[in-house]
This record gives sequence, structure tokens and C-alpha cells, in this order.
Amino acid sequence: MLLPPGVRAQSPAAPAKAADRVPVLVELFTSEGCPHCPEADALLERLFTAQSVGGAEIVALEEHVDYWDRPAWTDHYASPAYTERQKNYADALELDSLYTPQMVIDGLMEFVGNSESRVRTAIATLGHAPKGVVQLKPQAPGAAGQKSPMPLRIAASIDLPAGHAASEVYMVVAEDKLFSRVQGGSNAGESWPHSSVARSFHRVGAIAEGQQHFSGTIEVGLPGDDGKWQNLRVILFAQEKDDRHVVAIRSARLAEFVPGAADAGAEAPPAAPKVAPVSSKPAGPAPR
Repeated sequence: MLLPPGVRAQSPAAPAKAADRVPVLVELFTSEGCPHCPEADALLERLFTAQSVGGAEIVALEEHVDYWDRPAWTDHYASPAYTERQKNYADALELDSLYTPQMVIDGLMEFVGNSESRVRTAIATLGHAPKGVVQLKPQAPGAAGQKSPMPLRIAASIDLPAGHAASEVYMVVAEDKLFSRVQGGSNAGESWPHSSVARSFHRVGAIAEGQQHFSGTIEVGLPGDDGKWQNLRVILFAQEKDDRHVVAIRSARLAEFVPGAADAGAEAPPAAPKVAPVSSKPAGPAPR
């Protein structure tokens, strides 16, 4: 696997200061129907919570694929859009098939998602690769004290170095403190916590080859129950269209954009875990 120019493989090291860390996107393709996914989900949560890989700010994202779903039971968080995203990675990384749990680091490295030593080494390596600068600012925010701030308008800008390939810009809403009682599949009957679950994932723009600046106003909303907005994060990133390299990324708590919420950088207000209802969406395709 080729790394960005000038970047060499690194070993995990002591954590850098927060201001000095380079954000690294760690995507986990997972499913509540997959027998080995609980371990990978727990690893992703530990990495995100501890932020203990030197040089890197870990931006964690759980993406639930739908090919484990069955007519009698489906993963509440699964979407064919995440399966399609995983297929795009399989094409870019020249893989023969899809599998779970799979971790993809900054779009460049992939491996079985419960291999802690491999993921730490990959994150440490890419935590030394330079990235573009992303800025997010609230625009016309919701009123202080209202029940929910959604939808929210955010002014976004990205500055990239010269020489990058054509890229796509994505806005993701991720939710923490989720909890499922799994109703079927290999993990039937188990209670399963989740964090960093992709709840909304949209392409919001493009950056032409060589263009160094992107800006726009993005409306952020969460379909369905958005009552636990204190548990939400927004993630904006730019990713090269062909090789899938993540060239700029920023993650922020949604509370940072809401008047009267916790001060930016402080801990979000405590909220009880939200239990996922049994999904009623149609079953997806058979496993690949």
C-alpha cells in the first residue's frame, strides 16, 4: 500500500499534545449480525476515547453494512449506502470481496478490524501525514434552550495544498452513547453498546484537481429521532475521488454550534444511552 509522499511507517508512540495532532479517519465497516464485530466495535471505541496513538487525533466512524440483514431481522443502523462505500474501497484497494469487521484508515490502509496492533501502527503512520485545514462555523443557529437544534446550518471551508487530485467533500453526523439489544443474527440476545455510528452521510461538494479552496453552507440534520443531540458529532472531510485518500478532515461536537450548550471543547452534557428499536426496514442482500 502506497503512503502519502514523505511519510514512512511509524510505530505507536506516546500521545502528542492535542493541538499538534493530525486528524486521522478510522472507518469501521461492521454489522450487528457479524459474529466478530462486537470486538472490533469495542476496539474502535477504546481508540477514540483514549486518543492514545502518538501524533494522531482519531476520528472514529462506525458504518453498518446491510449484507448481514435477513427478512426476519435487520441491523437498525445498517444502510446500503455504507455497503456501497465499502465496495468503492474494495475497488480502490483492489480487494476480491467485502468482509466485516473491516477497518479503513484515511482511505489508504485496510485490514481486519479487531487487529489492535495493526490499527495502532497504521494510525501512527498516517498521523504524521500533512492534511488540509478545515474550518466549521455556526450560521443562523437554533435558539438557546430549544428542544433540538436540528436542522443546523454550518459554514464550512477547506484549504488544501497544491497538487492534490480531484476530491469529494462529505458531511457526516455520528452518534455516540447508543445501545442495542440485538434481536437476530449471530449476536442474537446480546446487549451491545455503540459509539461513533454514522447516522447521516452526504456528499456536499467537490474540489477540482489543483483547486485549493472549498467553501459552502451546509444544513445538518438527523433523520428520525434527534432528541439526543448532545451525543452527536459532525465530521467534514475531503477525499480524493479515485484513490480514496482523505486529504482534510475535522470533527466537532454538535454542541459547539448550539447557543447555551456546553462551551466548545468541554465535555458534552451527560445523556442516557439510547436504545435502538427493532428495525422495520427491508432486508438487504445476502452476505458477500
